[in-house]
Amino acid sequence: MVTWHDGCDESDGCDGRGRDGGDGRAAAPGARPGAAPGAGPRQGDGHQRGRGRGRGHGHGSGRAARAATSAAVLCLAAGVLGGLTAPPAWAAGTPRAYEPAADAQRITGAASSADAPEVAPGLFTDRIRPGQEKYYALDLDAKADFHVTATAVPEPGSRVTFQDGLKVTLQNTDGDSCSEGSAAGNGDTAFPLAATASRLMGDPADEDCRAAGPYLVHVVREEGDNSDPSSWPLELSVMAEPGLKGGIPAPRPGAEKETDAHNTRPAPPSGPAENRTGGTGFNDARALGDGVWKDRVRAGETRWFRVPVDWGQRLYARTELPNSARRSGSGTGSRYVPHGFRMNVYNPARTPLYDEDFQGWDGDGAKFDRYSNPVRYENRFLDAASGTRFAGWYYVAVTVGPDMATPFPDGTPVTLRIDVRGRAQQGPEYDGDVAAAGFGVSGRDREMAEKGLTEAQAEHSATLRTVGWAGIGAGVALLLVLALWLLLARRRARTAGYPVPGPYGPAGSLPHYAPHGGPPQG
Repeated sequence: MVTWHDGCDESDGCDGRGRDGGDGRAAAPGARPGAAPGAGPRQGDGHQRGRGRGRGHGHGSGRAARAATSAAVLCLAAGVLGGLTAPPAWAAGTPRAYEPAADAQRITGAASSADAPEVAPGLFTDRIRPGQEKYYALDLDAKADFHVTATAVPEPGSRVTFQDGLKVTLQNTDGDSCSEGSAAGNGDTAFPLAATASRLMGDPADEDCRAAGPYLVHVVREEGDNSDPSSWPLELSVMAEPGLKGGIPAPRPGAEKETDAHNTRPAPPSGPAENRTGGTGFNDARALGDGVWKDRVRAGETRWFRVPVDWGQRLYARTELPNSARRSGSGTGSRYVPHGFRMNVYNPARTPLYDEDFQGWDGDGAKFDRYSNPVRYENRFLDAASGTRFAGWYYVAVTVGPDMATPFPDGTPVTLRIDVRGRAQQGPEYDGDVAAAGFGVSGRDREMAEKGLTEAQAEHSATLRTVGWAGIGAGVALLLVLALWLLLARRRARTAGYPVPGPYGPAGSLPHYAPHGGPPQG
């Protein structure tokens, strides 16, 4: 399990290398070693030894070979499966915190651009204090589009106001801004704040940022009068999207009118809801396909899901909260919770599609939905539709406010209705491996959505399949070895004039043992 880097720097009085910011959960214990083998049978007199040798010829060595090979196969499987650690457990009723990616690199951003550590396509973890600024160095080519998303993670259940925020800017070394994005808190409730800055090669407004060379990522944590004083974990995602072969398509006429605000919502999916427990963040989000899904979310917690949306398709997502399980207090007065829940949608680069507020809940249930633009490459040059600019995993995050603990002390039941509309279309022709860059929809992605898997579960399943095929292969190899051994043993017996070994003795009958350890009698 990866822990958050504490992000200390020399100005804080530490060595700048950072320390592991543990989350307080104990690591899963390792596999218990197997018991030592017991002592073998006590060596007896000649009668016992003779019997052992007589029975062993043609049988005992075969059993030993089979046992040894089977044990080796089982040990191999146990070793592989033992390395697949179970997900960490949380105390009942405690909101789960955001989990960074297992392969994220720990790094400490610098207060000065002169000391900025280098980042590249991948994931990085750091920490950031109220009002702190951090710089990171990024080397860009003159072909790919780059997307940098900073995600700050306040402690679940803590108070985060509209004055608390995060701003990320991509700039050249002259200080010219190429792109910037920001995110702010609302609802006096903590949830992950994600902001994106992008360098787009086809954007005519980005002439100063098209050249290859060094650039800077500038991240600022904005604070207000009543800001959360604690240091927040920070995750930095850098994605390089290959350029296109040929020209860049022009925006479609009328695309600005295909936004959520200008479209009638489709009928939501219906039917019985199936259980799907959401993840803690982008890295372990639960895959979903079309259908009706349910989860139970603790007060102050954010659950994450992801849906594969291909070129030309639109995502419809609807979150519902039920009527109250009981009346608050004595059952009199208002049951209205102004900051009941929040839903937002993010694209494959982790960019929020909308700037969402918390929704109220009045005790009789509540719902909120979104219907995205069709996914098109050229949307990146449109203000209202720029979020739906590439195919891939789209994330749906649902936060339940802390005050929902009164009507739902055991967690709030949440229903999620997902519908991907439209036929998947052929995407643009990239000049590079776009799937390896993290974009596009594959058959594996659709399978994960159908089965409701996280990325870790999909990798676990693939490993189990590999181990299963390896076990079958080992079993076939074992049978071939045993067959060859038996064939050679029979040939040696015939050559030497001894009875041919077989399952029931030389003539197919059971052997009879003479007393006092003599040779077997037919």
